[in-house]
Amino acid sequence: MVQGQYKGEDFFQGEGHRNDTLKSVGEDMTLNVEKSKSTYHNLKIFLQPQIVTFFVIIFATFINGPSYPYIGNLIWLPLGAMLLCFLLFDFKVVLAALMATYFSDVWFHSAPMMVTQDTILQHITAVMTPIIAIASMRFFRLSNFFDGGKVVFQHLLFLAILTALFNTIISFFINSYIASKDAAMEQINATVFIKNYLIGDLLGCLVVLFFAALIVVPAIKYFSPKSVPIN
Repeated sequence: MVQGQYKGEDFFQGEGHRNDTLKSVGEDMTLNVEKSKSTYHNLKIFLQPQIVTFFVIIFATFINGPSYPYIGNLIWLPLGAMLLCFLLFDFKVVLAALMATYFSDVWFHSAPMMVTQDTILQHITAVMTPIIAIASMRFFRLSNFFDGGKVVFQHLLFLAILTALFNTIISFFINSYIASKDAAMEQINATVFIKNYLIGDLLGCLVVLFFAALIVVPAIKYFSPKSVPIN
């Protein structure tokens, strides 16, 4: 009788241990699924701004047309597109902007695939000038572009002017340096360069920023209010 009792206790203990094991396996599987979902969510949050930035700059460069880096364009939309992406997604999309600048030159401006010191300087300049302008706006506490749902046009205008000014000045020194190294290249006319760059950059920034502020951002806020970090 006692022996039968022991066997019964062993049976129930075995069943209990088996149930605990199954429960532990189930919890581990649930934890792994949650980790996979979390990883996918984090990857999605990281990649979405990069992809949007890349294609926005590519599209802006495509519709802008030919590039005249040593003379200047009447309007330069890629600078405005880059500025907009930095405003929407902050500076975490720098790499995507740099890649978009490089591939835009290769695809639309017949630039060589081989990266040289000169092209690296030009691409870094194109990416850094909007960042410097935004950082300056934040330093002077003028980075509030929306007030109660209304666009603060003065701040957008000042940001566009600041970006165009920085890009014109830095591009002038960079391109003058590049032109001075090549004896076959005609030297840059400072007056024409600064005038064309300043007007082209300013118009490019204003067109993209005001189009975004009046149409794109309100549409995003309406359909997906949490997707727009701009303030």
